[in-house]
Order: sequence, then C-alpha cells, then structure tokens
Amino acid sequence: MATQRSPSMIGNFRGRIDNVILTEWRGISVLKKEASKLKKKKLSDEQITNTNVFGTVSNFLRSAKRAFRIGYQVPRKAGFTPWNAIVSDHLKNAITIHKGQAVFDLSKVQLSKPIHKTQQVWNPVISAESGYKVTLRWELTPEPEKCTRMDDKVILACYDGNTGRFSTYYTGVSRSALSYTVDFLDWHAGHDMYWYVFMVSDNGKLVSETEYLGMVTVRP
Repeated sequence: MATQRSPSMIGNFRGRIDNVILTEWRGISVLKKEASKLKKKKLSDEQITNTNVFGTVSNFLRSAKRAFRIGYQVPRKAGFTPWNAIVSDHLKNAITIHKGQAVFDLSKVQLSKPIHKTQQVWNPVISAESGYKVTLRWELTPEPEKCTRMDDKVILACYDGNTGRFSTYYTGVSRSALSYTVDFLDWHAGHDMYWYVFMVSDNGKLVSETEYLGMVTVRP
C-alpha cells in the first residue's frame, strides 16, 4: 500500500483501476491493492457423497440419543466428541453405500460401547403379544462374572420401521426381574419394531454390549 501526503499527481481521482484502489483516508491519498477473494473449492463427487452420507447417518441415529447417553462410553482424552464417535463407528460398521446413499444394516446398530463392562442379559427373547404388547424375557446368567450384579438395569430400545424413529426404555427393571413388557397404543398396530437390549450397572458406570433381538410386529 502507498500513501501521498503532498498534493497528489492524480488530483481528485478516486476509484479502482484493475485491482488497484485509489482513495483518501483522513486527508491522505491512499493507493492499495484490492484484497483478493478466496475462491471456494468445488467439492468432488466423492466429497459430496461422504457429506451426504454423514448427514444421513447422523439424522438416522439422532432419535436414539437417550440410549447413547447411557451406553456409549468414550475415553476422557479421546480428542473427539461422543456423538462424532457414535456416527463414525456406525459409518464403519453398520452401513453400505448404494448409489451414493447410506443403507443401514439394523442388526449392526450398537447403542452401547463399554469401556467398563458388565455382562449382557442371558438368552433374551422378544415376542409380540395381543393387546399391543411386546415382552422381553431373559434368564439368569449361569456363570456370572465378578462385575455382574442382580441390580443391573435393563435398557431396552426399538426402531420403528414405520416412523423411522428410535424409542428408548430406561425400564428401571433389574437383571433379576427376568421379563419386561412394553405397552403400545392401538395406532402402533402393524408397525415393524426392531429391538435392542443392553445392561447398565445401578451406578451407571458399567455397561454391556448391545444385543440385537430381531424384529417383531405389534399386534392388536
């Protein structure tokens, strides 16, 4: 940038010539180069696909945040947020890309990721019953590990294939209860529900892996 303090050769001319701007600031003639505009780099087809897929996966999982807050453990000094870890793990393990679109394998959704681990419920079975009810039954672990407690709590979740949303049931039911029933409304009749279960210790510090239980259809 150049300035002119004595009477200027350019007189009263002000404006721009090519990328040079002539102006006055506090009575001083100023000659400066126009700031170059940053050109936005065009995204490649692959980058556009990756961005779209990340958004699709994030939106798909968002309604399961309640379950993730309970079950997904991330190291304190991980260098990334829990949500980014959740989306990244599912991008790697639960989807395939078909014609630029994310296709979920619902059997590979993981609502928990233990660092400090307890045992899963033993032999869980999900079944639809008349009256808009779905019941989970399980058995006591025949060989409990040191971490296993009878007051560990059951976390049950389902993905509604008709609405495209997850529901999470923090049941308050202990490992020792051996069953839990979800009562649906009549408008859920015919909805295909994909079910998941994991355990959390009474103090919330230990979690189990997620087990996919399969799909059942709500019955009237």
